[in-house]
Amino acid sequence: MKYQIALDIGATKILGASMLNKKIIKKIKRPTRSKLKRAEVVKNIIKVARELIVPNSKLIKIGIGIAGQVDYKKGIVLSTANFGKDFKNVRLAQLLKTEFKVPVQIDNDAKCFLQAEMKFGGGRGYQDVVGLTFGTGIGGAIAMNGSLWRGANNTAGEVGHMKISGQWIGQVPICGCGQKYCWESVASGRAWQKLYKKYSQKKADEIIIYNIVTGLLNLCYLLNPEVIILGGGLMEHHNLIEKIKKEFNSRTNWSWFKKTKITPAKLKDEAILFGSVL
Repeated sequence: MKYQIALDIGATKILGASMLNKKIIKKIKRPTRSKLKRAEVVKNIIKVARELIVPNSKLIKIGIGIAGQVDYKKGIVLSTANFGKDFKNVRLAQLLKTEFKVPVQIDNDAKCFLQAEMKFGGGRGYQDVVGLTFGTGIGGAIAMNGSLWRGANNTAGEVGHMKISGQWIGQVPICGCGQKYCWESVASGRAWQKLYKKYSQKKADEIIIYNIVTGLLNLCYLLNPEVIILGGGLMEHHNLIEKIKKEFNSRTNWSWFKKTKITPAKLKDEAILFGSVL
C-alpha cells in the first residue's frame, strides 16, 4: 500500500494525517511548541511525522502546509509571525526529505486551505475566491480567474497583517509580527481569547465580529470576490459565521457587496491536510 503524510503546522498545534487515495486513514493532533528553539520545533515536526508511519506500507510523499511565508519552490520557511524569533529560513522540506527519504512539498497553510476548498469544498465552481483561516493568527489566500494568486514572492494573501483600526478596549495589542493595527491582532482567535478573559462573551463577540467584518469589507473593495470561505478554530464557535454575515450586510449599501457569498469551510480542519498533498 502506497500512502502520503500530510501535516498542517500552525503556531498552536500540528494536525497530521496518513492519507491513501485522498482518504485519511489516520489522524493525530499534537502541540507545536512553536516558541521553542528552531531545532526543537523541527524535531517535534519530525516526531509527529514518525507517528504517522503506516507499518508494512510504502510512504511516497510528505506534504506540509505551515503558517508562515514560504518559498514553495525551494521548500524553505522564510519567516513566521507566531513562532519563535529564530524560526526563519528553515529548509524544512530538505530536513524531512533527508529524514524520510521521500519527496517533500511545503506551502503556506492558507494557500493549501484554499486549493483544497476550491477542489473539494466551498469554493467549487467559483473563479474569484478568498480563503481565510482564523486561528492563532489570520491566514489568507486569493484565487483569481480560477488560479491561485501567489504574487511576486508567494506572499499574496497575507491579509492578517493588513492594517485596520477596528475596535478595541484598552491598549491596542501588538501583533506577533511586532507591529500594531494588524488585522489578526484584533480579529483572530488569540484576540478573541484576550477579550474573553476581560469582558463578557457577548462583548468579546461584538468587538471581534466588528473587526472581522471590517477586514472582509476591505477585501471586497480590493478584490470583489464571488465567495469568501471562512475556516479555522475561531469559526467553530456557535453561530459566529451567521453573525458575521449579518454584520457584513448591515454595513454596506452596495448591491454588489451583498452578492458576495460568505461560507464556512466545508472540509473544516482537514482542508489544509488535503491541500498540502494536492
